[in-house]
Amino acid sequence: MLLLALAGCGEQPTEKPVTLLPPEVFTWTGDQPISFAPPHSEWERSRYQNGGTEGVSFVLTGGKGQIVFVAERFFLGNRDRCMAIRELMDGLGDFNQSSFAEALQKGKRFEGGAPSAQDDRITAGINETVRRAMDHYRAGDMALVQVELDRALEQSGEIRYTLAETVDQVLFTAKGNSVYPKLQVDPPVEGELAGEPAVTVNFTFDSHGTPFLGRRVYVIHNNRMFEIGFQGPPENLPLFEEILQSITFPAGPCEH
Repeated sequence: MLLLALAGCGEQPTEKPVTLLPPEVFTWTGDQPISFAPPHSEWERSRYQNGGTEGVSFVLTGGKGQIVFVAERFFLGNRDRCMAIRELMDGLGDFNQSSFAEALQKGKRFEGGAPSAQDDRITAGINETVRRAMDHYRAGDMALVQVELDRALEQSGEIRYTLAETVDQVLFTAKGNSVYPKLQVDPPVEGELAGEPAVTVNFTFDSHGTPFLGRRVYVIHNNRMFEIGFQGPPENLPLFEEILQSITFPAGPCEH
């Protein structure tokens, strides 16, 4: 459960019964699911894409811009090559040299621009391991190919991203949201969500003449960053809190 104060947001929300739908599971970058209970049918569901995110949003019918969304910040997930390497291992006997080289290329990690020094160091090792796998494949030594792919998976599993070293890249700020001239943003608050460290940013703004509260929650699980957001009047904040409490992270095929 996320226990965070909503500082500087005016009057306290009025409590009212909250009804959520049964939990659903969503997966966006391919291998780390997130599960949560969506809001009821008055909140219209649609795809959510905004500035490096992929997820799902729920907009309240007639709510003048009230929204809840759950999304993945894929700048971390896109760096991982675990699934590509696993697919190589599972289909090793189905490739020829050309198709193996093409598939192996997908197992290489991006070099440069890593969010941590640890990532930079391990990425170089993974890519060297992948290169050796290609050499062994050309030599026809499938046993050593398997050894190198196993090693690449093991190396990939050593990378651990933390919220402290990555969240500043995507944190909600007034500077990045000039569409609301009177936007007031509170300092980030540390907390916890679904058993993981979390950072929350609260803000207030005027939406079509109605004072709105806003909240963004950032959390990392299994090297995947998720952003959960709310914008609306105080009376709908309890619904958002219930959604946060319902969040879990089912196991994915690649664990870090």
